[in-house]
Amino acid sequence: MRGEDVRTWQEQMRRRGFDLAADGAYGARSREACLSFQRQQGITGDGIVGPLTWRLTWEAPSA
Repeated sequence: MRGEDVRTWQEQMRRRGFDLAADGAYGARSREACLSFQRQQGITGDGIVGPLTWRLTWEAPSA
């Protein structure tokens, strides 16, 4: 998966402290960051940036 929405999410995850390239490509590193973030938030860890994960990326308190 690739695109501006992926890049936007990656940029926000970088602001949250994840070591990700904001290149717009959702690869293995992005999936691992997503899984880690989902675990931090106590939600189902599936590695998919669905509506809940997307919302929490901006709304959840930073650690």
